[in-house]
Amino acid sequence: MSYEPPPPPPYQPPPPPHGYGYGPVPPQPAPPGWGPPAPVKQTGGNRTVLAVVGGVLALCCGGIGIAALSDDTPTTSTSTNAGDTVQETEGGAQGIQQQEKAPAEKPAKPVEADTFNVPAGSKITHQDGGSTVEAVMRSVKTYKKGCNSLDVDPENGLFVVVDVVVTQTKGKGSVNPLHFEFVAEDGTSANALSAVFSGCGEPSLASADLRAGQKRAGKIVFDVGMKAGALEWTPDGLPGEVAGSWAVK
Repeated sequence: MSYEPPPPPPYQPPPPPHGYGYGPVPPQPAPPGWGPPAPVKQTGGNRTVLAVVGGVLALCCGGIGIAALSDDTPTTSTSTNAGDTVQETEGGAQGIQQQEKAPAEKPAKPVEADTFNVPAGSKITHQDGGSTVEAVMRSVKTYKKGCNSLDVDPENGLFVVVDVVVTQTKGKGSVNPLHFEFVAEDGTSANALSAVFSGCGEPSLASADLRAGQKRAGKIVFDVGMKAGALEWTPDGLPGEVAGSWAVK
């Protein structure tokens, strides 16, 4: 018995491709045993994912808006440190910059006042170690004759009488009429011994040792040739250094 193969199936042309220039492709039947895809159900988990993504987007947009708002709002800052400085601009503070502290300046030496030829009534101060003493020439008078019964007239033509007060403000010191000397404009000079018998210097300035807070006041008479000159004061006594002088006119 011979076997004859089955005849070949009739020729069927392939379906034309779809796309540009071709018509739509007809739907193809699903293979046996496969049904249509089941619809996807939205569960609570999907909604949670969507909510989280939406929240992140909202935060990003909100952050951009806050940054843009802060750039347009001027601010003012105050520094509590003496070495800090805040620089202000229209857009806000740019930052705090530390200022370099300038080196401390050395205190300037006190300028010594001119104590020579000062007017009557001026105070001259002398310091020596722990001792500080002040003196003031309060007034000046002149006499052409003696002021007592001795009738002692000035040998040089004029008695010049000065009224002074000496105050010990610190430490210990002393006062003596011989600490004062009159120097006339012509250069001649005289001390308190030159007119000791004139009688024009009452109450006279007495010699004394002084402690802080004590003072002595009185008059000193000089026998000179003219009134114009200066009264010089040497607190430590002659031949010490002259501390200053008052102009006599």
